[in-house]
Amino acid sequence: MTRPSPLPVALLTDFGLGDWFVGAMKGEILRRAPQTPILDLTHGVPAGSIEAGAFALAAALGSLPCPAVLCCVVDPGVGSARRAICGRIGRWLYSGPDNGLATPLLEPAGTDFELFEITQPDWRNPHLSRTFHGRDLFAPAAARLALGRPPQEAGPPVTDPVRLVVPPPRRDGALIVARIVWVDHFGNLITNLPRELTGDDSLMIEAGPWRLDGVSATFADVPPGQPLACWGSAGTLELAICLGSAAAATGLKLGDPVRVRIVQADDNSATSN
Repeated sequence: MTRPSPLPVALLTDFGLGDWFVGAMKGEILRRAPQTPILDLTHGVPAGSIEAGAFALAAALGSLPCPAVLCCVVDPGVGSARRAICGRIGRWLYSGPDNGLATPLLEPAGTDFELFEITQPDWRNPHLSRTFHGRDLFAPAAARLALGRPPQEAGPPVTDPVRLVVPPPRRDGALIVARIVWVDHFGNLITNLPRELTGDDSLMIEAGPWRLDGVSATFADVPPGQPLACWGSAGTLELAICLGSAAAATGLKLGDPVRVRIVQADDNSATSN
């Protein structure tokens, strides 16, 4: 009888690529499930930023094969009392810390999840490091899930997974205050303001030293070196410079506010930069 192929495993971490951490995680998966397809969602999550990791996970989900195992490690509480969990959340399988990182999976799933704490020896490395649970807990558990092992074998059930409470953009009349939730490697500043909140209304954007009148369709709508705002691929408002870095030009960073005013047709107060 032919054994079914392992499910793909998608990795998301804040490990970067300069150390051996990502390679060690992949090795642990492939030692247990040699034919596993492994996808790298990102290893560039800002160190310890659970909220940024959750945003990146949400942004990538629509492009992933399903079912798949999402092995996500942004874990500032590694080695502490926080739980290490794995199991099913909606249509997805998850292996990672119970610190809110799985919120983009939990929100649409509601109560449709079966999660378990990773405590059983067969689901973890025999020599458990206090500082590298990506290698010693989450990668081995992800391999077991990819092979179709029932997650309840991993340990006791978890009925109250941690969910992030992320403040949405604040709206007061025509003014919306959003936040920067990701800075990509081009230096584009990605906010948490979804297009659905403004539709096709005209906007004036204030962010640090910038005052932008209107939203461009593409980066090439302005000359090289000029700033712009656009609706990015994650479905939220982005600030950019054509062939430049908005982060370097403005000094803005994760968590900084971006003020967006919906401009009425007779409102002449908007200015451009």
